[in-house]
Amino acid sequence: MLYVVLLHYTAPLAAVDEVRAAHLAHVERYAAQGVFVAWARRSLPVGGVLVAATDRVTLDAIVAADPYLQAGVARAEIVEFNPANVRLTLGA
Repeated sequence: MLYVVLLHYTAPLAAVDEVRAAHLAHVERYAAQGVFVAWARRSLPVGGVLVAATDRVTLDAIVAADPYLQAGVARAEIVEFNPANVRLTLGA
């Protein structure tokens, strides 16, 4: 099972950007462990998108500890999906 984590900013972008470095360090920490396999800020800076490959209980704990959520500048929506149809390999 994979998950898409949609982050929705709940504060002005300036407030979000104050926490951005801590958020990115959090994401990188879990990417190094194989939890997050892709992520980016949305094209209009209204939030972010993360693709996660882990179990739901672990993901819930990781998302709850995200500096954006801890600072109250974003909320998370988690969407579970079974990637039954894949046409590309993710990579740089």
